[in-house]
Amino acid sequence: KKCVFCHHDETIQHLFFDCHMAHFLWRAIQITFNVQPPRSFSHMFGTWLYRWQKRTRHLIFAGLAAVCWALWLSRNDVVFDKKHIQTYLQVLFRGTYWCRQWTPLQRREASIDILQTAASKLEMAVLHFFQRNGWPNRRRLAG
Repeated sequence: KKCVFCHHDETIQHLFFDCHMAHFLWRAIQITFNVQPPRSFSHMFGTWLYRWQKRTRHLIFAGLAAVCWALWLSRNDVVFDKKHIQTYLQVLFRGTYWCRQWTPLQRREASIDILQTAASKLEMAVLHFFQRNGWPNRRRLAG
């Protein structure tokens, strides 16, 4: 089976870490939050995730889950619903949408604020980057 985003062989590793769509999302997170992205699921759930403080680990995990869920849903839209391949921004905004949707699941009000602020910060950073590099504000996210 081929990746719907780039037509390389589709594997879990490829879809969530090696595909250009995943690279874009992880690079946006890296630039926005100054954090090296995980390289694989074993890295993510191993040394990468456990280097964070225990009290913030669950927040980071929620963000990771939102990114992976956005990639998975976007892939499935193309494969099963025959939709057009989404743009980088559509997939990113889908991830931030899910991050916000899952905030009520947090136990503390401060955690909700942190996740919502992080989602907004990521969106603003990416929009600023695209605008600074010639992508006009009035252009639609859909292709």
